[in-house]
Amino acid sequence: MSTAIVDGPENHDAPAWWFLDLLVLEHRGAPGMETVVLEMTLPVGSSAPLHVHDSLDDTWYILDGEMVIRCGDDTQCVGAGHWVSMPRGIPHTFRVVGDHDARILLVHDNATFRDLIRDLGVPAPAHVVPPHPVFPPMEELARVASSHDLTPVGPPMSAEDADAILAVAH
Repeated sequence: MSTAIVDGPENHDAPAWWFLDLLVLEHRGAPGMETVVLEMTLPVGSSAPLHVHDSLDDTWYILDGEMVIRCGDDTQCVGAGHWVSMPRGIPHTFRVVGDHDARILLVHDNATFRDLIRDLGVPAPAHVVPPHPVFPPMEELARVASSHDLTPVGPPMSAEDADAILAVAH
């Protein structure tokens, strides 16, 4: 194939999943490309467990919203226009803060995280965050995640921890 693959903002044919409390859209790539691009909408308060990827550099661009991130011992507040790159092997997490959802564009060099979403998510009937999020038991989440290069090593970032980081940053 020698033509570009283009997804527009109104592409309702893009594969979409409800994954935990998130909406995830998968953008298409040209045949043979290994790059995975996922657009995620995360509600205020959304936070991933502290986790590690052994073979994935976790990277995303923030389109909208505000997040507090932790990577190793480093903490930061980030918002629209920030590029976040967390190296493989370093424990990291985040929490969405502020008064509205965050939208991020993940760019990964392999499909391990996308495949986790496909395994645990459910097809989204609409491009909105799930009205009734479903969280599997932590043991099940950890078991499935570990088969996709994601190892939980601690709890999600609490609201209190995020507020303390915000207080120092502002």
